[in-house]
Amino acid sequence: MNKLKIIGNPTILGDLDFLENFRFSNKRKFPISYKEYVKKYGYGKALGEWFVYIPMGNYGDSWCEQNPIFKERFEDILHWDEEIVDMVLEPDGCRELLKNAEPFGKSESGLYLFWDIYSQPIEEEFDIYMTDFSGLGVRKVATSIDELFDKMIDNNLFKEVEPLFRQEPYPAIFECMEKLYY
Repeated sequence: MNKLKIIGNPTILGDLDFLENFRFSNKRKFPISYKEYVKKYGYGKALGEWFVYIPMGNYGDSWCEQNPIFKERFEDILHWDEEIVDMVLEPDGCRELLKNAEPFGKSESGLYLFWDIYSQPIEEEFDIYMTDFSGLGVRKVATSIDELFDKMIDNNLFKEVEPLFRQEPYPAIFECMEKLYY
């Protein structure tokens, strides 16, 4: 698991029973790197601007609440004009990928992270894609959360993840957060 500097004290680790027992439509479990992330860091903001949503029941920032909202947004994209859809899915996306996407994270600047739950680049992991449905397109960025964060904080690799927008790597930090209501 990544060596992010933790700011604060991880106190909200989410619903660990849900984390271990949930199954996607294809009967696969959450990726190992995601489960490790949830157990180590919990609820908060990674790399200065990323929310990796963890299962927290019906709380607004829970994966259980955000995933369906993001999936609806992804579904809406598929109803755009065909040429526009094809353009925003380049270079690594396709309609089938978007239909099966399982979103799990979002940046403060509007970038989404999602899994292809039909991939298995390494055992018990999924390919991770990033999109903003505009200039970035859909890009395959990693095969695990560990690999993704390693790239995002590395001086030599961060451009592989965000070639257009980032001028420097992300800070290697995790800021713990508290729920605003219960």
